[in-house]
Amino acid sequence: MTTLLSDYSRFVNQGWAEMLNALGASPVFLRAEGDRLYDSDDNVWFDFIGHYGATLFGHGFEPLKTALKRSLDEQIPAGAPLGITALAPRLAKMLIERLELRGNWNNWTLSTGAEAVEAALKIAVSSTGRRKVLARRGAFHGLTTFTLQLTDHTLWRQGYEILTESDIVDFFDDAEEGVQQIASAQYAALLVEPVQAIAGGRILSAFEASALREACTYSGTLFITDEVFSGMGRCGAYSAMQALGWQTEPDMILLSKTLTGGLVPSAQLVVRQTLFSEFTLRPGCSRLLASTFAGNPLGQTVALEVLTILDRVLLDPAFGQQQACFAAQLGELARAHPSYLVNVVSLTNLHFLRFASTGLAWKVWRYLHANRILTTICSHRPDTLKLICALNQTTESQNALCDVIQYVCEEVGGV
Repeated sequence: MTTLLSDYSRFVNQGWAEMLNALGASPVFLRAEGDRLYDSDDNVWFDFIGHYGATLFGHGFEPLKTALKRSLDEQIPAGAPLGITALAPRLAKMLIERLELRGNWNNWTLSTGAEAVEAALKIAVSSTGRRKVLARRGAFHGLTTFTLQLTDHTLWRQGYEILTESDIVDFFDDAEEGVQQIASAQYAALLVEPVQAIAGGRILSAFEASALREACTYSGTLFITDEVFSGMGRCGAYSAMQALGWQTEPDMILLSKTLTGGLVPSAQLVVRQTLFSEFTLRPGCSRLLASTFAGNPLGQTVALEVLTILDRVLLDPAFGQQQACFAAQLGELARAHPSYLVNVVSLTNLHFLRFASTGLAWKVWRYLHANRILTTICSHRPDTLKLICALNQTTESQNALCDVIQYVCEEVGGV
């Protein structure tokens, strides 16, 4: 393994290898199952990152593997640039129905969440004739050159500001400020996340969404909801909008990650039909919202299986009880150690633990890593630890995580 680590550092990513070394361990993961990763020494690591939210059902979930294998055995084409595949309309109808959307909608399958964001904004600027976008502070919409402009956090743009500096994106903080800015009628689109995960679990409430929607309707601004991270079961419903009780419908909804279980890159752009048609029916534009691997039927096969499984899981009372037990366990930790763990926000299998200081959060993160428990810090809120659980996260892993946090609070203390 020494040679492998050396080769990885030399030929792949020296910076990443050095960061892992600084944590005291550079695990080489060889296999994974459920909420566990197994390294080259056959050590077990508990996974609370879930490939940044993609592996909703844990690693190697058999029904999804079976669906993908079946599509390969049936020789379903990986793409059909000058044709139509049978799975696209099935997936579109299922998504529109599960999201409880009214009226006429289209769904277009793309490759990544960032690609879906950019496609939505193409439609917005084209249909409105406006050139500016309004986004919420603390957001994260991707790492492409353009999507980096949609975050106000300079961390992501350091060193290549020349590519990302522009005057086409403005930011708002609270809904009242957003409503005032939208009233200027200069924005093609408002882009929001119902749950800003990277900002420590900041939520856009149903009331705030309604106020922003009303302002958008009045000013002719399109309302785009980014559910790439929060959608398709992550927050206990098909969308975080539904989980949070929104009565508001956006003009476009962006989905990705959990919908294909981390097996195949795939994203969905759900768009009001009038907007989609206005864009794609222009001469030469029917495929302008696409890329080489967009519309991948292999990904659509897995997505259909995910929706079928979610139909069962989300109606199962045992599912909600299991998630509530872990949330209660985390809440008890906060009540027992209020000077250190000051707040816990839980949205089904997504949890945010805010500590008394950034230093303490990082200390907990390092102790967890030393005990082979993988978590992540919210980069826009570095005093907050993010837990991205699988639907089948085990009690053993949850107890192990809570034990380490309790140890740090009781024996190590704050900084």
